[in-house]
Amino acid sequence: MLARSAAKALALFVLLSGSSAAADAADVSQFFRQHCVDCHGPDLQEADLRLDQLPPLSEDSAETWSRIAELVEAGDMPPEPQPRPEAAAKLNLLASIRHDLARITKPVPAVRRMNRIEYEHTVHDLLGIDVPLAPLLPEDGQSQGFDNVAGGLGISAILMERYLEAADTAFDAAIRRIKPSPPATRRAVLMESKENLASVKGKKGGVIESHGAFVDFTPGWPPARVDEAHPIEPGVYRCRVAVWPHEPGLNRTLSVAVFTGPLFGPGDRYFQGMFDVTGTPGQPRIVEFETRMAEGDALHILPWISPEHVTWRDGKEEERPGVAIQWAETHGPLDQAFPSEAHQNLFGQSDTLSFKEGEGIYMRHRRGVKSHYVDSSNPPADVERILRDFVPRAFRRPVEEELTGQFVQFALSRLEQGATFEQALRAGVSAVLCSPHFLLLNAPDRPEAAGGTADDYTLASRLSYFLWSSMPDEELLELAADGRLRDPKTLHAQIERMIADPRIDRFVDNFTGQWLDLREIEFTTPDKTLYPEYDELLLRSMLAETRGFFRHVLKEDLSVLNFVDSDFAVLNQRLAEHYGIPGLRGHEEFRLVDLPADSVRGGVLAQASMLKVTANGTTTSPVLRGQWVLDKLLGQPAPPPPPGVPAVEPDIRGAETIREQLAKHREDPSCNRCHVRIDPPGFALEEFDVIGGLRASYRSIEKLEPRQSKVEKTNYYEGRPVESDGELSRGRTFDGFVEFRERLLKDPDAIARALAAKLLVYGCGRPVGPGERASVDAVVNAARGDDFGLKSMIHAVVDSELFHRP
Repeated sequence: MLARSAAKALALFVLLSGSSAAADAADVSQFFRQHCVDCHGPDLQEADLRLDQLPPLSEDSAETWSRIAELVEAGDMPPEPQPRPEAAAKLNLLASIRHDLARITKPVPAVRRMNRIEYEHTVHDLLGIDVPLAPLLPEDGQSQGFDNVAGGLGISAILMERYLEAADTAFDAAIRRIKPSPPATRRAVLMESKENLASVKGKKGGVIESHGAFVDFTPGWPPARVDEAHPIEPGVYRCRVAVWPHEPGLNRTLSVAVFTGPLFGPGDRYFQGMFDVTGTPGQPRIVEFETRMAEGDALHILPWISPEHVTWRDGKEEERPGVAIQWAETHGPLDQAFPSEAHQNLFGQSDTLSFKEGEGIYMRHRRGVKSHYVDSSNPPADVERILRDFVPRAFRRPVEEELTGQFVQFALSRLEQGATFEQALRAGVSAVLCSPHFLLLNAPDRPEAAGGTADDYTLASRLSYFLWSSMPDEELLELAADGRLRDPKTLHAQIERMIADPRIDRFVDNFTGQWLDLREIEFTTPDKTLYPEYDELLLRSMLAETRGFFRHVLKEDLSVLNFVDSDFAVLNQRLAEHYGIPGLRGHEEFRLVDLPADSVRGGVLAQASMLKVTANGTTTSPVLRGQWVLDKLLGQPAPPPPPGVPAVEPDIRGAETIREQLAKHREDPSCNRCHVRIDPPGFALEEFDVIGGLRASYRSIEKLEPRQSKVEKTNYYEGRPVESDGELSRGRTFDGFVEFRERLLKDPDAIARALAAKLLVYGCGRPVGPGERASVDAVVNAARGDDFGLKSMIHAVVDSELFHRP
């Protein structure tokens, strides 16, 4: 009776789907009868699922059928120790379900708005400005792990208010109101500053004077004061800092970090880079860079010394290493165009336009400064000319007269109400920058374009927002205008050009920031008692390593399997020392390094950035790390825990091991179903601590034994040994991280498929559901001939049907 009931349900499923042969129905029925109904039938319903009463495939039951396919493919159904299904039977079942899921699932529209990072890049590229805009907008929602996906990006009244504020800020940034002074150099000799002299005299923070330089030892208080170098007006400046190493000791390279921004109080401070400190008092190293600075912005010069030198505190005859700062200077403003290039780009050329002096303004270091404003002797004509040029550039395609006219008439109506020329144009430009035609991507320009494939202009935008997080450049738009962008050879050449462009770093940062959760790396701060070696130099190095690794794999079209294991890494001295790899000198430069044969590093799984984002500041959790591996590298995310089930928190006292705690947790069958998949990858990664260091035992804040002593020169104790063995599905055991990684590589298609799905979600800007499995497989198959090369996979994403779908 049970078999007949299951067969009837499955036959009904096949009949209603209208796409599978009767032989397939028999195969599916046989599969369920042999492998599933014992646990999902009338007597037992694991996961509250009865396959003998499963409703036919429809929009309402598609999620359940999709979940069944995922579990069967992952090998989690049927579970151990049930007999394993034959490969052919498993493939037939999956093919049947997915074929019908594709038929019955409605495609998710690709129309979405820009996220706030895309908005900032787009406005910057459109107007030629660089004022921060993203901080003015609220955080974006996510869908399938990314914040550029349709369904996660709504529009609200509050958001529109923020867009108006951002548009107003952007318009102001396009007009340089004050005529810049001629470029000048402002220099601060640190030991001529009364603040620095007082710090040395008072021995604040241990600072000293040596060879006429201010020697700092920590990034903490007091700051190195360089007030005399502060810019007296906004602009682009060339900044220079003279530094040399003070008593660095053997085998240590000192480094310095430089930030720019307000010296005290609120306001963002922008990281300009980390620089190796070399040279001598007579010939110091001159650190040099260019950046935009506001009036009064300070140079924040912070010594980053690693490993931290602590023996001086013990009274030993050994000097303390520090960074000697002789002088700092700013030279500028370098951007002397007046009106600015952004001004000229927006307003264009016209004999009726003028740039006039207005009211005087107060500046601390300049007298008689006049603010300037734009005026016109023929305001209606200039407003219309400017907006007719601006609208199609902003909307990234030709625009019909009726739509352009709406913005023109809106701005002209402001003139009729008594607004000045600038006020009227500001209103028109702000309206454009808040318009759905500007904010929305992938929206068909004409209703008839909604069918078939995306037009060339939509394709140009989709490509540019995929790889550059911004609007198409002139070359892409010209190809779209000529109707040549659809040509496969042209499209291939454009992808190669865009990947070679420096703007590809936007893709590297945004994709890795979300795929690998790098955006969350500062969410927790490691406990200083348990992890005293952690510092900001290590944090910055973690981020640079993973981004540099991804960039190298992309540029060289290396296999995506390198994300699981590689024989190379991209390291600086700080990370090499952290990983126990000798021979690298210098923190500033990241180099491609061939890993020693016995190194466990290689791939993102062993990178400190990933290991930090999957831990809190004190402990690691196999659950968090296991979920990360399943989602990011295998594309098989575990469902959220049942309501009311408490999280498992590692015991930092060492009374219980995490394996003992999870064993108790898994006594609940509803918990065990997921933890049998989650826990093994997490235990493999227990060999790495909160900051990615390799460990054989945990660190504990309490003694395990009465006579136990603290680890030398620390305030923590050695805890219990790490347990990193486990068992995956199908009885595949592993003893430690290296064996676990080898097991993952046994199924390269699963890794390639997981990343292909992530790239499709990010690149197409829409969710990728069960109905798009064919698109995922097409990307994997297209890249297979190039050993699943990352660049080849990006080409395949752009070539996919899903990318070209309206």
